[in-house]
Amino acid sequence: MIKKYINYLPFVGIGIVYIAGAFLDVMDIDASQYAAMSKEMMETGEYLQVKERSQDYLDKPPLLFWVSALFFKLFGVSNFVFRIVPIIASFIGFYATYRLGKLYYNTRIGYLAALVLASCQAMFLMNHDIRTDTMLTAATIFAIWQIAEFNEYKKWRNLILGFVGIGIAMLAKGPIGLMVPVLAFSVHFILKRSWISFFRWQWLVGLVIVALMLLLMSIGLYMQFDANPAYVNHPDKSSGLYFYFWKQSFGRLTGENTFASNDAQNPPIYFLAQNFLWSFLPWVLIFVPALFQNIRQLFRQKFKISHTDKHKQLPEGITTGGFVLPFLALSLSSYQLPHYTFVVFPLAAIIQARYLHKVLYEPAYRSKWMRLNMGLQIFTIVILWALAIILSTWAFPLQNILIWGVAIVALAASVYFLITQKNAFQALIMPSLMTIMGVNFLMNTHVYRNLFEYQTGSVISKYVAQTREIKLHRFYVFGQDLHFGSLDFYRPGFTKDLVNSKDLLDLAQEGTCWIYTNEKGLAEIKNLRQKAVVIKKLEKFPVSMITLPFLNPKLRDKEVTKVFLVKFSLAK
Repeated sequence: MIKKYINYLPFVGIGIVYIAGAFLDVMDIDASQYAAMSKEMMETGEYLQVKERSQDYLDKPPLLFWVSALFFKLFGVSNFVFRIVPIIASFIGFYATYRLGKLYYNTRIGYLAALVLASCQAMFLMNHDIRTDTMLTAATIFAIWQIAEFNEYKKWRNLILGFVGIGIAMLAKGPIGLMVPVLAFSVHFILKRSWISFFRWQWLVGLVIVALMLLLMSIGLYMQFDANPAYVNHPDKSSGLYFYFWKQSFGRLTGENTFASNDAQNPPIYFLAQNFLWSFLPWVLIFVPALFQNIRQLFRQKFKISHTDKHKQLPEGITTGGFVLPFLALSLSSYQLPHYTFVVFPLAAIIQARYLHKVLYEPAYRSKWMRLNMGLQIFTIVILWALAIILSTWAFPLQNILIWGVAIVALAASVYFLITQKNAFQALIMPSLMTIMGVNFLMNTHVYRNLFEYQTGSVISKYVAQTREIKLHRFYVFGQDLHFGSLDFYRPGFTKDLVNSKDLLDLAQEGTCWIYTNEKGLAEIKNLRQKAVVIKKLEKFPVSMITLPFLNPKLRDKEVTKVFLVKFSLAK
């Protein structure tokens, strides 16, 4: 009985690290923007119309905003409440990954897959820097698992749940929630030569389920955009339905999405592969041979799946096709961000788990490849601990003994498992697992907390909300590049933006104003030759875009910008 529950302990540890990150401030730009919009939705009660600072918003589907607004209504507005549903969704995704791995392979591979996914760096990041991808990833792998169950056992319950999962994924981030399962199962059916599987009438039932899932969102998009004369008659405005179902996703491949085509970065085709190097840590170095093994096996099988000798042959094409094809398609997009590929990480985890199972439990394979894999993981472990120690001693010196104690225990456990090597699992898996948990515990409890001192929007917003002298309706923002997400989240309503400093003269007629501004804005305010007192002076830096010069304490002053909270009134 005790041994059974030991298998859950790694997930408990991972969950504790996630929870430690759930209390951090919401991060600019995306997470704070989504949190503030969810709060605004809760305050206005306009659940079918997604808005940002009272302006129509057409970029992301509404699921994250709906769920967050509901939870804010029930439990209050806080960092933790904003993150709790994505964290729960993540664990549902881990379970679905386990079940999919178990379905086509065995319980051990399913367990390893769930463990790899839960402990990869992308999941630690996604569960505090909340984006729509967290729920997308969980819903997509849930849908794939359920449809795979239907494909094997023909139970209607699985079909219904599978397409409900697709509907949730599409409500989370759009058509990518449909395309990943379609590509995954298309490859699987082609490899099985099961052409009839493409034409099952049950898929039509599934599409009806998805349509019903998207109905409320579609009504909201139509009312907010398509039926609005301001959008219908404007040549530069977009149909909400057309934008959601085509332009936002497929327009990035065709170049029709103007946001994509006008972006100056236009990253190279290897951009997402390059970011995979950090986002799939600590398993990324041994993922390369894992993926190679799957592709090589498909070549040996002449790209055909059969049920003979299932132990040696690759019994499914869902994971390989579902990982490779979306990854390549996203890499060809005219606009890319590192988190775009997180949706296929559960499939990557199963590919990784199949390889790890061979190394851990097949004697011939273990004797040949164990030493190489141990070397790659030791190299990864050393790099991760070195970075964590540098960040906690040089960049942001850690004084908290308790946090140091937990980190040292994790480091000692990593070394212990490496030295003792009681079995293959403890030798290869446990050191990496303890390392990634220990490193992210340091990040979530110390490093990020120091970084958020430079996210001045949240610092100023909390200060203003807690200072009785400052009236929120008399608080304004003046200046460029002062992100509103974190500024708005920690106060009721949202902060008004001043376009012209001279507007302050009219506002000051009614009493004292408080202004959040930058150096240029402060100079303009002082040029008004009225009473302007700097109450608070802060150093600002985009915490989601950390650079080496910023981490260097000696160079940090040159990397930050100065921002101010100014008390403004008319001179007597």
